[in-house]
Amino acid sequence: MKTSLFNQRNVTKNIVISLLWFTLDINAQPQEELRPVRPVPRAVQEQATLKATNKPVPLATQLSTKTLVATNSLALTQPKDSATPPPPIVVYDDETKKLAQEVKKLQLEQSKLTLEYEKALSKLQQEKEKLLLENELQTAKESQLLAELNATKARLEVENDIYEHKQKQILAYLSSEKDKLALQNAIQEEKNKQQELQFKLATAKLDYESLKLNFEKEQIEAKVTKRSKDEEWESQVNKPKEYQNEPFVNGKLMISDRKIILDGPIWPGMASYVIERIEYFNNKTSEYPIFLIVEYCPGGSVMEGSRILKAMKSSRAPIYVVLKSLAASMAAAIVTLAERSYALPDAIMVHHQVWGISWGNQTEQREQLKVLEEWSQRIMQPIAAKMGLTLEELIRKMYENNSRGDWSEFANQAVKYHWIDYIIEDIHDTSYTKQPLEKEEPKEEGQEITIVAHQEQIDSEGNRYMKVPHLRPMDVYHLYNPDNYYRY
Repeated sequence: MKTSLFNQRNVTKNIVISLLWFTLDINAQPQEELRPVRPVPRAVQEQATLKATNKPVPLATQLSTKTLVATNSLALTQPKDSATPPPPIVVYDDETKKLAQEVKKLQLEQSKLTLEYEKALSKLQQEKEKLLLENELQTAKESQLLAELNATKARLEVENDIYEHKQKQILAYLSSEKDKLALQNAIQEEKNKQQELQFKLATAKLDYESLKLNFEKEQIEAKVTKRSKDEEWESQVNKPKEYQNEPFVNGKLMISDRKIILDGPIWPGMASYVIERIEYFNNKTSEYPIFLIVEYCPGGSVMEGSRILKAMKSSRAPIYVVLKSLAASMAAAIVTLAERSYALPDAIMVHHQVWGISWGNQTEQREQLKVLEEWSQRIMQPIAAKMGLTLEELIRKMYENNSRGDWSEFANQAVKYHWIDYIIEDIHDTSYTKQPLEKEEPKEEGQEITIVAHQEQIDSEGNRYMKVPHLRPMDVYHLYNPDNYYRY
């Protein structure tokens, strides 16, 4: 601020000097030369420049310009023939007055600053006194708290002394009770010895009776065992098991106990069930064939079915598939792609496209569609090749035979399309060597897939359905489901 006032005084001083010089110069020249030769003062130029740029005109410049205009007006209004020169215009008094005003203004500002400083100092003094009072208050509170803590300490010391005396009394009482219990235990021990002798005597008597009863029991069990063995001998086929390298002779198929039952949907876990048995029969011997018996299988997981197909192809012993009732979807693919397949003439096979359910955004569904197309190539293309068709031709024929694309054929007709190799009229199963019971025996562990709870349910409309398990990533269903019985 001081620098601004200093610069303003210098500007005012220079303007005043310029005006004074300009006035003297005009008075020294003849009046006739005033009009043609009249230089524009710098202050007027500055004012014109500031107006052109829309900037505010400084006060000093405005005053100087007004003074200059007044001086020129007086000089021009004087008569030409006047012999007395006009009195010079004195501007030093105005400058002195302005400088005095500036000095007074600065003194007022200094007084204002002094008052503000005193006010701030007073405020700080009040803050100081307030802090001193707060410190005294905090000191008093701490003293009070210390006194309370000392009182609490003294009270706790007294309570601890009382508690210590009570503990001593309790320990003395417990010691006396301990001695009392020891005496009672000694008395009870003597009584127990007497009871033990009595018990041994009673036990000896019971042992004698038990030996007598066991002897009689063994005699009875021997008779029962003999009768059970006789019944067991009569309830089973008591001759050596038969195995044949070529089981199909004259329309009759002979099945041995080297068989695996595939009944119901191919749920997750079914592949492990089938593969374990394939490996077991291979490890036992690879000379005789293994039979995969398809009872009623509507298909299921393509991952599980693909694993079963690979295990069948890599088996050292030949694996022959026997269809009795229905093979649809993935089960139909297993029957068609088997090394050799047999079927009863009234059995049914159903081929259709692989299907699945997709969810997610557009990109995710495109990716899942690619997975579905890849599975279709891997499962359906070999079937089409065996039929002598392309995959597109096979799909077209599916819809020619059925509007849903479910191409179904009885086994005796399926032979024409190379879905089945041989039609059998009779099955001789030599694996049943024991007489069937009226009540079904519990199945062996691992014989039933318990991964999924196969429980039928009823929806709100009274329709029966079964909820299929959630598939693993990249897996899809190849399942025959025309009546929406299997649901997610």
